[in-house]
Amino acid sequence: MKGHKLTVYSAHLFLIAFFFFACEAFLFLLNLVSPGMFPVRHFFTDLFFSLFLAASFLLFLDLVPDLLRSKKAKSLMFSEIKNSKITIGMTAYNDELSIGKAVGDFIRQENVKTVVVVDNNSVDKTSEEAEKAGALVVREEVQGYGASCLRALKEAMKHSDIICLVEGDCTFSGSDLKKLAAYLENADMVVGTRTTKELNAPDSQMSLPLQWGNVLMAKLVQLRFRHVRLTDMGCTFRLIRKAALEKIVDRLEVKGNHFLCEMILTALGNDLMVIEIPVTLKKRVGESKGVGNNFFKAAATAFQMWKLILTR
Repeated sequence: MKGHKLTVYSAHLFLIAFFFFACEAFLFLLNLVSPGMFPVRHFFTDLFFSLFLAASFLLFLDLVPDLLRSKKAKSLMFSEIKNSKITIGMTAYNDELSIGKAVGDFIRQENVKTVVVVDNNSVDKTSEEAEKAGALVVREEVQGYGASCLRALKEAMKHSDIICLVEGDCTFSGSDLKKLAAYLENADMVVGTRTTKELNAPDSQMSLPLQWGNVLMAKLVQLRFRHVRLTDMGCTFRLIRKAALEKIVDRLEVKGNHFLCEMILTALGNDLMVIEIPVTLKKRVGESKGVGNNFFKAAATAFQMWKLILTR
């Protein structure tokens, strides 16, 4: 079993246990107000202790092997970047209004070799605008955000040893590329986080529910893989070494919006070093085709991420 799945399971049981404890406490208070109306039968207390003990047992099973064996902490990574040229893999779907500006923003950044735009069956002039801005355009016929991201990674691998994955909707800034690149000597993959409020534009799509949903999913991953610190599961903006990507690219299967979570889980599961840093987030140009501010889409994506974290 890769990582600490039992710790993640135990965290869920602890949470449910304390929910039942709160229910018992609530009934107790009601009984104080109206004696005899809500007789305390300690049903919730019994559930609390049963779940608490089960969670503690799972946590014990997960922690004891680490205590018994002399497991070394993950060592500091330092690997010199010999060729600093970067290829941008940019996803696009009906992004006619934004793609030209996004390509131009990234293509003029230092060390960027080329920008590859993956057109995921757009019906507008996305491809034409991308080519006009200087990008190499390929078409991905399998519909889905994950399919588009995976194709962008594979295409970018053909051009350089450092691959950047990013969206073509102008939410991310090309100037942040140097932030991610600065940490790549110490990591196999550097991912951005959009949960730093100070770097979010007031009109960005990072609403409070979306922010805390990403933090929750990230912390579940952090429970499972303890040598990483994460606060965001849905940030597309990331840099990865070609050698690292080659280890995981054939294991990536998700075609939907939870692809980014799968990529991080697969990287950590294959002992890659992952570092997260804050990036700026701007207002999207054009209409959102992903989660955006749609609560139900966000909830569905979070549920798919949750299943991945528990089972992958």
